[in-house]
Amino acid sequence: MKVYLVRHAKARGRSKWPGTDELRPLTVRGERQAHGLEARLDKAPLHRVYSSPHLRCRETVEGLATARGLSVETEACLAEGEPVRDALELIRSVGDLPALFCSHGDLVPGLLHALDVGRVDGPAPLSCQKGSMWVLEGRGPRVEKASYVPPFECDRPMTDSTRVAVLDLGSTSFNLLVADATASGEIAPVVRERASPRLGAVIADGPWIPENVCRDAVEAARALRAEADSVGADVFVPVATAAFRDASNGTQLARRIGEAVGVPVRLLSGEEEARAVQRAVRRRIGGSREIQPSLVIDLGGGSLELALDEADCVTWETTLPLGVARLHRELVSSDPMSERDSTGLRDRVRTVLAPHLSALDCCPHRAAVTGGTARAIARLVLAQRGERGARHTQAPQISTAELAELGLRLRDATHDERLRMSTMQRRRADLLPTGALILETLADALGLDSFTVSDWGLREGMILETIGAL
Repeated sequence: MKVYLVRHAKARGRSKWPGTDELRPLTVRGERQAHGLEARLDKAPLHRVYSSPHLRCRETVEGLATARGLSVETEACLAEGEPVRDALELIRSVGDLPALFCSHGDLVPGLLHALDVGRVDGPAPLSCQKGSMWVLEGRGPRVEKASYVPPFECDRPMTDSTRVAVLDLGSTSFNLLVADATASGEIAPVVRERASPRLGAVIADGPWIPENVCRDAVEAARALRAEADSVGADVFVPVATAAFRDASNGTQLARRIGEAVGVPVRLLSGEEEARAVQRAVRRRIGGSREIQPSLVIDLGGGSLELALDEADCVTWETTLPLGVARLHRELVSSDPMSERDSTGLRDRVRTVLAPHLSALDCCPHRAAVTGGTARAIARLVLAQRGERGARHTQAPQISTAELAELGLRLRDATHDERLRMSTMQRRRADLLPTGALILETLADALGLDSFTVSDWGLREGMILETIGAL
């Protein structure tokens, strides 16, 4: 089964024409909300769209249905006050076909309990805000995976900007980006803040995040939420990535953080992460004729995401356990890095990448890379060239020869020597030799001549998704 269970959005100011059943045209705000649902589902397969007969449910999904060439099928069993058993029977009658069901606040929680989502997602109360969505997956009628997508609610017209806060709960650090964003895709940063629990390094020693680290992570997230509130964020979007996917108690920690910040944390799959990054990179640098990326790479602390971009859509994506913090903790035992350590790193990257090389055969020699490690490496390369504006360069290109030269310098230097390098950040001094070697090995395996380094990544991709700017 693949079910999208939506609670209707807030009323969008539409009504029927007097004396008829014909709906008035969507307001500007209504068009934006409908587009937002379409953006959240992106290219996800969808066979049918069902709705309660109530107007607010139909107008929540009709924009999506129209975009997919589908009709909205109204079903009385999805209406407010109807028994759960009838709606449950409708959901199960669809079988394995991906379908969306839009209903009300009294029925959606009952359906979640009837589908035993609490067993999958833990004992905490199941969130169901207006405009939110649950994505339910499984074999046959049994739900095996459930993820909650919080709502995007905004009363401003499309011409105004919306202040969106994205809290990226990463493997190396928790990063907050608060930005003013418009529906046309313009993003103006307001605040950037960071905390560094380094969950990826912790779980390299075992699949369980210790309680003291969990407490620190919750408090760090709470402080970052307070920072977002202090600058008047309209929307708060917390997302979790590789460390939370990998840890056996990652889902529980995500729930605790969601309770602390007041918004459920969305646990992204590797594929969702890759698509969000591709969306941001395409928006940021894809319009340039000189640098149209066909391969988008996101090098994070816990994982490496790859996405092939053809004609402005993702044709293939994967996530690999090749994050910088993960491999550094597992394979690097000396400083400076020994030849044995570097050989082990290269072998690991090649081995994990090998099953995917056939899918990447069609990749031309154009690639964009993003992530904090990649941007730090780009600053070092530009400083190496004598270009002092490196920190503010939007999309620098670095050749693989320059990357190899820098990588050798980083591996031969001690931690203290790396700290003295121009543009070096203290928090990255220990990990950059590993990050450079991962990118070197990837470039060699794929025959890449250079990388374009994007200053937009996952956080900007989530902002674009949130405001429906695709």
